[in-house]
Amino acid sequence: MTAPNHLTGGIVFTGLFCSFFSVNIFANPIFITATLFGSLLPDIDHTKSWIGKAFYPIAKWLSVNYGHRTITHSVFFLIGICLLSVFIEKNFRADYSISIILFFSVLSHLIFDMVTLQGIPLFYPFYKNPCVLPANPEMRIRSGNIRQEGIILFIFCFLTFFMQDLFANGFWSTINNNFNDVKHQIKEYKKSPNVLNIDYDYNIYQTKYKGKGTYIQASESEIYILSQDKVLALKKDTPGLKIKLLKTTKTNHKIHENKIEITDFTEEQLNNLIKRKFIANATIYSSFATSLINNPLELKKKFEIENKYNLAFKSHIQDTILSNKQKRIAELELKLKSEENQLINDNKNYYLSLDELQQQKNKLQSKLSNYELNEIKKNIIELENKISNYHIKTNLMIPEYKNQLAKIKTCKSQNITYSGQITYIEIIK
Repeated sequence: MTAPNHLTGGIVFTGLFCSFFSVNIFANPIFITATLFGSLLPDIDHTKSWIGKAFYPIAKWLSVNYGHRTITHSVFFLIGICLLSVFIEKNFRADYSISIILFFSVLSHLIFDMVTLQGIPLFYPFYKNPCVLPANPEMRIRSGNIRQEGIILFIFCFLTFFMQDLFANGFWSTINNNFNDVKHQIKEYKKSPNVLNIDYDYNIYQTKYKGKGTYIQASESEIYILSQDKVLALKKDTPGLKIKLLKTTKTNHKIHENKIEITDFTEEQLNNLIKRKFIANATIYSSFATSLINNPLELKKKFEIENKYNLAFKSHIQDTILSNKQKRIAELELKLKSEENQLINDNKNYYLSLDELQQQKNKLQSKLSNYELNEIKKNIIELENKISNYHIKTNLMIPEYKNQLAKIKTCKSQNITYSGQITYIEIIK
């Protein structure tokens, strides 16, 4: 078989079988390069082949010592290439997909040469007779036959174009997408190492759900789709469920599960931690009875959370403390005002005498006759004597109330704290 057919056939064959391992040979330039290289590699024993010309010294040595379609067209050459690639990957931390790609691309060359009239000695050097597929020579291909090679090239090119979706999504993903149900999408999530995007279109009775999202989690019977900053939960046995489309596509992103312990977190710290995160499971304890914002009536001190998104806590104890504080301040201020008014009323005559004394003194500033001046001085003396002999009443509750008010106003409110364990899922891009 000619080099163009080995290249196009290698792409189809390698792309198809690598799809079983969720490896897309078109995912990056290294993968497709490895596919093309492996598809031609066995012909390195021929000096006039494309790869033989590129590696001429090696091709000449192999051609002189072994000849064409011998050692490099055997199953042992295939095994040796795979073992070498695995060794390199493990020791140099290369992508493990290269070994799979090289295995199937080299294997494609061997199989396609087996369907030619000449065949290949698959078990060389232990068994040198050629292996062929099929046994009937009339059904095999004649190498160099322009008509046969052209038809095969067209078929391979057509399949390469037609199977792009299979290459991109993988064999099992394509199968699961064709079933278009929750059960197979759960299988797809569990076997995929990367994040899956999803196009969804389904109805639950009269409610329609349609859009694009990301698989964030899946249980044995339910999938969770993160879409437009909210999570849709879809069970496989949901009453009234009618699915029009559930189609996933793979991404290069990774899903990472984080487990953390929290101790004496403030409400603000905890809410910042879990904001816009998918909580796979969590057990959280609070120092006072509190609630989640989406369920404010359920007050408790222990929370068991599973498969929830973008949660936030709201401590009602703070509102209660603030309300009680403001109420107590108002009560004390009212009592203080009442006692001050009572004290003023009890010392009314004293304050009236003080006021009258001040008025008499003010009159001294005016022009007065001797008679008027003597009268005013006489009144001042009498008022001063009266004031000096007056026993002023006091109220010990006034300073007490003032002291209580000062303490309450300067007292800091008690903060609620949270402790426990949280497991949340995040997407690493």
